[in-house]
Amino acid sequence: MRLISRLILGTALGLIGLVSPYVMAAEQTSKLLPSAQLVEVEGASRTYHLIDRDGRVVTAVVPSQSIGDIQQNNSDNTIYATLAAVDSTTNRAKVVTREGQTLVLSVAPEALQGLQIGDSVQFVLPAP
Repeated sequence: MRLISRLILGTALGLIGLVSPYVMAAEQTSKLLPSAQLVEVEGASRTYHLIDRDGRVVTAVVPSQSIGDIQQNNSDNTIYATLAAVDSTTNRAKVVTREGQTLVLSVAPEALQGLQIGDSVQFVLPAP
């Protein structure tokens, strides 16, 4: 009887030892990196000519929200920037890229915690 209980205990401990690295790896990969949404690329805009009900042409200038307007030198879509301002009431951050562009980003509140003006940040743009 003792032999059987030792075999069962040994088998159970062996299985736990085999499974625990996979559980730990699953926990580590489930932590997602913070993400941000582009609100505006300062200095870049689109001009639209609209026609109102009376047939008059109205010009509207809209700030750019296109990833294509972000200047970058890296082929891997990584943008390196410096944190210039944080607005915790609207959860927005301004960053200045190495190319000198100012980007306004909407960021999750928990991602803004611990950031200070002047911190270096990097983010990866989605592949085109």
